[in-house]
Amino acid sequence: MAVVTVTEESRSADGWFVVATSADVPPGQIVQTFLQGQELALWRDTHGAAQVWEDRCPHRGTRFTIGRIAGDQLACAYHGWRFAAGGHCTYIPAHPGLTPPKPICARTYAVRERYGMIWASLGSPESDVPVLPPFADGAGRRLFCRSFVTRCPADEAAQQLLAQTDHRYRAIAPLALVGDTDTDATPVLLIQPMSEQRSILHLWLVTHDGADSDAALRERHVTLIKTQRSRVEAAAAALAQ
Repeated sequence: MAVVTVTEESRSADGWFVVATSADVPPGQIVQTFLQGQELALWRDTHGAAQVWEDRCPHRGTRFTIGRIAGDQLACAYHGWRFAAGGHCTYIPAHPGLTPPKPICARTYAVRERYGMIWASLGSPESDVPVLPPFADGAGRRLFCRSFVTRCPADEAAQQLLAQTDHRYRAIAPLALVGDTDTDATPVLLIQPMSEQRSILHLWLVTHDGADSDAALRERHVTLIKTQRSRVEAAAAALAQ
């Protein structure tokens, strides 16, 4: 089993972390999630490119997730201020003839879309999204199962999963684990650090030739991860006492 230090990297603002599956953010919708305690608004521009913003209008602090998408812009629900994909304010309805000053900007974050997931960084990453060998071309068909909110910090969840012996995992990135391969599929867990108390386990499968139906594969591996999640949460609760 690979040895990995997850604590520092999983809490670094400069790292890349999954924040949603690509399917979770369809065009025309603004989706809320959390990364390292930061509330985020996820949406797509007219080209389909994913955007990850702080979920707060810089005017009055209203959440963008209760606003709307207007072309390549977000419109705040409170006073209707609009912000382009780069974050700068383009229009203030109360002053339609005014060119908004450049300092009026929504806070935006670095974003990548890869492996069927949207990745974000709250800092300034020096490298790209980690390479995940199980998802390489030709390795098999990727099948998303489910996302599980877990009452455990992401780094502790990763360590507890690595320590389990009945279904072994190894780390391929600080918060990316690959499980034992069975005759049908290889499970891959991507862990999202929501906050100091919560994380999300995004479960994928890389299926093999002759595998069971998608429904049967999902059911079997979802049942397994539910058991593993219970163990992780129990261990985290014991450590907190």
